Amino acid sequence: MAKTWATKCCSGTYKNNYQLCCGIKDNMKCIYYAKERNKLYIGTHTGGLAVFDITRKQFRTLIPSQNNPTSQAGNIVNEIQPYKDKLIILTQAGVYLFNPEQEAFSPLTHNEDINKLLFRPYQFETFLIDSKERLWLADSKGGLLCIHMTDNSLHRYYTNAQDSSSIGKFRIVDIMENSKGEIYFGTIGSGLFKYIPDNDSFCQYGLGNNALPSDYCYYICESPIYRHLLILHSKGFSLFDPETGKSKHTYNLFQMGYCQGSSIYFAQNGETFIGGVNGMLSFFEEQLYHSNNNYHIYFDQLWVHNTRVLPDDETGILSQTLSQVKEIKLSHDQNNLIFEFCSSNYTLNEDIIYEYKLEGFSDHWIPTHSQSISYTNLSPGMYRLTVREHQGTHSISLNIYIAPPFYATYWAFMIYILCVIGIMYLIIYIKTKQTQLQTSLQFERKEKERTEELNQVKLRFFTNISHEFRTPLTLIIGQIEVLLQSNKLAPTIYNRILHIYKNAWHMRDLISELLDFRKQEQGYLKLKIEHKDIVPFIKEIYMSFYEYAATQQINYRFECPEQELKLWFDPVQLQKVIFNLISNAFKYTPKGGKINVSISSTNTQAHISIKDNGSGIPQEAVNKIFERFYQLENGANKFTLGTGIGLALSKGIIDLHHGNIHVKSEPEQGSEFIIDLLKGNSHFSPEDIAHTRLTTDDSRDINKPLDLTEMPVEEVLPVVPDTDSGKPVLLIVEDNKEMLDLLKSIFESMYEVHIAQNGKEGLQMAYQVHPSLIISDVMMPEMSGKELCYKIKNSIELSYIPVILLTAQVSEQYTIEGYMFGADDYITKPFNVKILIARCSNLIKTRQQMLERLKQPIANKQEAPDTININDRQLLEKATQIIKENFENPEFDMNLLASELGMGRSKLYTKLKEITGLTPNEFTLKLKLEEAMHLLNNAPHLNVTEISYQLGFSSARYFSKCFKTFYGIAPLNVRKNANPPAKEE
Repeated sequence: MAKTWATKCCSGTYKNNYQLCCGIKDNMKCIYYAKERNKLYIGTHTGGLAVFDITRKQFRTLIPSQNNPTSQAGNIVNEIQPYKDKLIILTQAGVYLFNPEQEAFSPLTHNEDINKLLFRPYQFETFLIDSKERLWLADSKGGLLCIHMTDNSLHRYYTNAQDSSSIGKFRIVDIMENSKGEIYFGTIGSGLFKYIPDNDSFCQYGLGNNALPSDYCYYICESPIYRHLLILHSKGFSLFDPETGKSKHTYNLFQMGYCQGSSIYFAQNGETFIGGVNGMLSFFEEQLYHSNNNYHIYFDQLWVHNTRVLPDDETGILSQTLSQVKEIKLSHDQNNLIFEFCSSNYTLNEDIIYEYKLEGFSDHWIPTHSQSISYTNLSPGMYRLTVREHQGTHSISLNIYIAPPFYATYWAFMIYILCVIGIMYLIIYIKTKQTQLQTSLQFERKEKERTEELNQVKLRFFTNISHEFRTPLTLIIGQIEVLLQSNKLAPTIYNRILHIYKNAWHMRDLISELLDFRKQEQGYLKLKIEHKDIVPFIKEIYMSFYEYAATQQINYRFECPEQELKLWFDPVQLQKVIFNLISNAFKYTPKGGKINVSISSTNTQAHISIKDNGSGIPQEAVNKIFERFYQLENGANKFTLGTGIGLALSKGIIDLHHGNIHVKSEPEQGSEFIIDLLKGNSHFSPEDIAHTRLTTDDSRDINKPLDLTEMPVEEVLPVVPDTDSGKPVLLIVEDNKEMLDLLKSIFESMYEVHIAQNGKEGLQMAYQVHPSLIISDVMMPEMSGKELCYKIKNSIELSYIPVILLTAQVSEQYTIEGYMFGADDYITKPFNVKILIARCSNLIKTRQQMLERLKQPIANKQEAPDTININDRQLLEKATQIIKENFENPEFDMNLLASELGMGRSKLYTKLKEITGLTPNEFTLKLKLEEAMHLLNNAPHLNVTEISYQLGFSSARYFSKCFKTFYGIAPLNVRKNANPPAKEE
């Protein structure tokens, strides 16, 4: 029986040293040798059927022709098998019968139905003509077709995964018949099948029943010696014993791979040839059954990071093949390794088990069927890889050294240790220095805190004593002003008293300077910037020392090349600076010396210089003279030593002006103080420029000494008397007996004066006498003046009485606080008597104007409907109702009224003032007096006392006083007069 050679993806076939493919341009699919004709029939892919005459060495290709029905049908010849004296050829167009003699193609049978099945394109994978003339055709879509050539009977076998006796699930790729006439089918995915003719079924062999190591069987043939089936599959090839239905051995020689198209050929000398994917191998069948111990295991390939390492490549790992080396050295980043090992015994089946271990990584032997070992992320170090057979004696070892990275070497660790020691030493050194520095800083901080605490103690002492000085100064200045206004003094006595008066004011200025310094230290000193000509401003201060310079025979000069120099500055604060500097110049300049006051300017700055040729300042003291409480030890000979705060205050004021003050001085040569002020106002904040003084012009003047030599006698404003004596009632509340006597002596000629020595007593006296004006000190026992003012302003009965607060506290913060408590005026000690008298007279006049407003009618529902909207009218009605309901309530005040109306007190004040023109207290008093007139006219059973208490007045006397002031007639006269006067409209 001739044998077919089949190959795939090759470019030629060689036999007897002749190249047979000289006329073939396409890949060969199959070859059939016809011995009787000595010809080769070669099937090609897309090249049709080629015939090679071996005797003549000639090629001839049978080309398909549509006009010739006997020509080849299809140009892809997949398989050729002999049938009797003809050939059956499988093409992509179907199955045909080929006559070698005539080289003509014809249908396989005369049965049209069968021919229709056979002529379907691409319908069949392979076929077999068995010894019983049955044509087995493998359907490319799965299943099997069997045609009996003797009677043209046909039987189809379908795939059925659920039926174990079917032909399986996947398509058939090879069919063979062994020497016993048994038919076997190789499938791709379902294993090997054997046809059982007794019950027309199939028996399966594969992975499922451990018959074969793979279900992908590509080619089947029978070995000529032991009649075993030699099966090519995806795991290699196996010797299958048909008697036992099991695979005896499985081999994977030379890592050869197989696929559909692989084939086997047995030569006459017993040599077996197998064509695979990556080449062809040959062996003798006897070698598969006899073991040979004359072999060894060796390492074949090394892969680093999935890249194969070759000898002398760029990695430098191998200098020769891996099987020849005993040790490899790797860098720290070459730690992902794959080792492949092989055995020189190629007949070993694949079921052999190997073991390996990596000493230095693990001491356990790891079994494996594979001949590949992989390790990832191995740490630097020395390893030994050993591989051995599980049940054999052969083994092999390889030493592996992975070098550590540079930062993990011995020298690196030595450097690390030295660095750690150095860092520890540095840390200890720094910590020691820090501890020393902290100790030093702590000592300096404590020393500074102690100095600061001492300075604050000094400032508090000076501040407190200054407040205490203001009261006796007020008494002194007040008494002197009274004396100076007398016309009975002789000129000599008058001049001496005038000098006393000026020095008293000078003492007041010194006290104010100390208080200003305290405010500056606490950050309360604010500038009131004005745009003024500084030339006359400085010259005016210069002139105040002119007479004194003449008496001391000092050459005193003023120099300014410019007639006008406009600057932005605070006149009050800058005056203190200039006055202090000129005063110091006189203090340290001897008789016959020189003092120059000069003004100059540049494009951006103005310079003020006070220069003298006095004793000068030592160099070591130049940088300290602007510190608090610093004083030169060589004090002046004409003035007592100062407090040491004048220059510190001056520097603070200049700093607030964003200017600079510095000194040039040499001992015995004199000193020059220079002030630099910036032009323009861009360096000031808008708050500084827009800041206005809280006090009025009169209140500023009340704290300045009057030029009594030129002051005319001021006429006191007339006031309406509140008592039968014809004088308004004045209540003076003062805890200092001397100040109380002074104020009483000043006002007793113009007022009926009542006195109280604390706030609590003063409040009781106010309810008794209902004064026209109250003058109260702020700091008093029992009740302070601010608390007294607050209670008076919140009392409906007393709220209309003006209150003046007298205090030694000159800070703006205290001034604002006094006004917030409701004071009508806030005057600091010492004060000018004449202006104080005038302010009192004005406040009483203002009170009379208020009483006049009370007489004006309040808009009601019938009046001016367009001038009051409905919401305001409702508010007015509700307020009137609440006030009338609380006439007899002694606790009723404006806070309660605001709460009942659901609004704040300030909003209530604003709203009632807008609607009625009266404050809430005035509005309440007006309603009470109107109700009193109604009761006097319509309730004769009530006397005046009962009416006064019913309306919430504290006394009938006070009620009669208010009623007479409002209506111009006493309450008793209303009932005596049959026709009482109508209320003034």
